Amino acid sequence: MSVLETRVRTKTGVPGLDPLIQGGLQQGDFVLLVGGIGTGKTIFSCQFAYNAAKLYGEKTVFATFEEDIASLKRNMMQFGMDLGSLERDGNVKLIDLEALEGGGMGANIETLLGALDEIKGKRLVVDSLTAFLSGAAEKFDYSFLMHLVYKTLKREGITTLMTVSAPQGSSGLGAGVEEFVADGLFQLESYITENMELKTRFIVRKLRGTDHSRKYHNVAFTPSGIEIYKW
Repeated sequence: MSVLETRVRTKTGVPGLDPLIQGGLQQGDFVLLVGGIGTGKTIFSCQFAYNAAKLYGEKTVFATFEEDIASLKRNMMQFGMDLGSLERDGNVKLIDLEALEGGGMGANIETLLGALDEIKGKRLVVDSLTAFLSGAAEKFDYSFLMHLVYKTLKREGITTLMTVSAPQGSSGLGAGVEEFVADGLFQLESYITENMELKTRFIVRKLRGTDHSRKYHNVAFTPSGIEIYKW
C-alpha cells in the first residue's frame, strides 16, 4: 500500500467527487473551485458546507460575497439544504462579508478566523475569493495576504474551499497567485453539445498528495444539488 493510500481522508459532501480523489480531501487542504457564471459554484460549495455539518459532524463557516444570507438560505432550500436549521443549532456560521461595516481585507480575515474559533469550525467556505481579494489594493498585499491566510488555515487544520470566478469566454482559470498557493484546484466548465444543449463538466486540475482523476466528468443538477459522474 502506498503512502498516499494510507492517509486519512475527509469526505467532501459532493456526490460523486470522493471516488475521484482517493476517498476525499486531507484535513487542512486548501482548495479552489474555479468556474464561470452558472456553472454551479455556489451549489457545490453549499453542499461541501452543509453535508460536512449535517452528515460528518464538521462545523463549518460559510462566508458569502455573492448574495445576501436570506437569498442564500432560500435558494439552497430548493435543493433540500436547510442552512437556517444548521445555523440555529450552531453547526454552521453564515457570514455576509459584503454587509459588514468597515470591511477590508484585514477585517474580513479577522472575522473569518473569529467565526471559526467561535464555533470550533473544521471547514471554511468563501464564495467568492475573487470578491474577497478585491480589498487588497496592491499586488504585494494580494500575494502576502494569500500566503498568510493559507498558512493560518493550514496551521489550524481547517479544510477550506474558496470559489473563483473565471471570466466569461476566457481560456484561463481566472486565478492568480492563489492558484499556486492552493493544495487543490477544481474546475466547473460550461460547454455546448453537438445537439446545442448547454451542459456542465468537472475536472480536478490538481490536488497535492492525491492520485486524482485527470479526466473530465459530467455534472448533473439534481433536486438535492450537484452530482458528479465518474464516467
